[in-house]
Amino acid sequence: MLLAICCSYGCTKKLDLKPNTAIVLPETIADFEKILSYDYMNVTPGFLQVSADDYFIPSLQDWQSTFLVTTRSAAIWDKDIYHGERTTLDWNIPFQNIFYCNSILDVIKSKNIDADLELKRIKGWALFTRAYSYYNLVSIFSKGFDETTASTDLGLPLRLSSGVDVILQRSTVKETYDQILADLNEAGELLQKDINLDKRTRPSKAAVYAMLARVYLGMRKYDEAGLNAEKALSIYSKLTDYTTLSKTSTNAFNFKSDEIIYYTRLDGSYSEFTISSQSTTYGVNPDIINLYSPNDLRFPIYFQKNSLGNYNTKPINSGGAVQSFTGLGTDELFLIKAECLARKGQTQPSMDVLNQLISTRWGATATVPSKPYQNITATSPENALDQVLLERRKSLIWRSVRWTDLKRLNLEGRNITITRNVAGTIYSLEPNNPRYVLPIPNDEIAQSGIQQNIR
Repeated sequence: MLLAICCSYGCTKKLDLKPNTAIVLPETIADFEKILSYDYMNVTPGFLQVSADDYFIPSLQDWQSTFLVTTRSAAIWDKDIYHGERTTLDWNIPFQNIFYCNSILDVIKSKNIDADLELKRIKGWALFTRAYSYYNLVSIFSKGFDETTASTDLGLPLRLSSGVDVILQRSTVKETYDQILADLNEAGELLQKDINLDKRTRPSKAAVYAMLARVYLGMRKYDEAGLNAEKALSIYSKLTDYTTLSKTSTNAFNFKSDEIIYYTRLDGSYSEFTISSQSTTYGVNPDIINLYSPNDLRFPIYFQKNSLGNYNTKPINSGGAVQSFTGLGTDELFLIKAECLARKGQTQPSMDVLNQLISTRWGATATVPSKPYQNITATSPENALDQVLLERRKSLIWRSVRWTDLKRLNLEGRNITITRNVAGTIYSLEPNNPRYVLPIPNDEIAQSGIQQNIR
């Protein structure tokens, strides 16, 4: 099968994914499902987490002992994060997934799917996964979406067929986002409405709307983001009562946790800062730890103390996986809806949506008896927005959304500078700094000659 023959290439060099003429392409629904169910189809890049400010590094030794030089360099936003390393999984794996999706879509082109619901579902699944992969790539390797410069900012090589012999140059950021939106909108016409409660790694119409809400939020198109959040929630809006979860377990969630609309997990290649564990190599940023009130159940459910007295994350919404959940969930949709309402000047409706979510995270802890939940209030739309962004920071920690949040919020003037203190040496990343755009991997530049990012 295509997967069996090609997967060994996918983790090395994207441009080595050249099908031999002897390869038999997938033809049946079962064939397509095996490829689309391949584990790495539901893995998201580590750079989104490594580069963000959710964590701190306790000592110089911890920083120096990281397994990959790329991890070490990306953590301090170095100009050259690769230092001779050529293969980069955060580039290769998404493009590998895009290749698999394109291979399926190429086969389906020759079939009549008008009356075949299963083929429609498969096509929608492949389109959704391609869009999901491209969004993760553009979030790392391109500037944040800015309406005034998106038509000239460098995007990605847009591979829309399985042929790999043609070397493509980079599209613009606008063209990249246009393709993502086109794929998602077409997928929404093809996929089933409801999520598969037993197979949440498979997309649905609800997942399409949820992903559109995330993408439009990153583009700062808040009317569209709010509309799609509402569409997703009209299909599936279940929230988990955190009083029903274990506060002492190392993992309070499972793969079928109620709030999961579409499941992906964080890639563990940059393991020091991406795997949830009792690691002393990193600690959760104390500025975040200090945000939680005594009766906020997110604190004991999300974090555990390590031997140094710092906090690590537990696997959030990840079941048996040690990597945290990065997919689409109802909690994120409530936060998007509340944010977009605040931006429209609807202060009280925004707070109503926010309280609907946060009230489910409230209860007694081991040392603090339960107190009645007090609704979050706001005095103005601006204050409501601040309240929502604060709760977004607390709710979506380690979910790989912080990096894109920093890009979009700084583009609208929030002026957030992030820092990393490594044994007294302070590394800073100023708002809208070119180093928010990570460099294209060296092997890709060498083989295709595409334009490198300026850092």
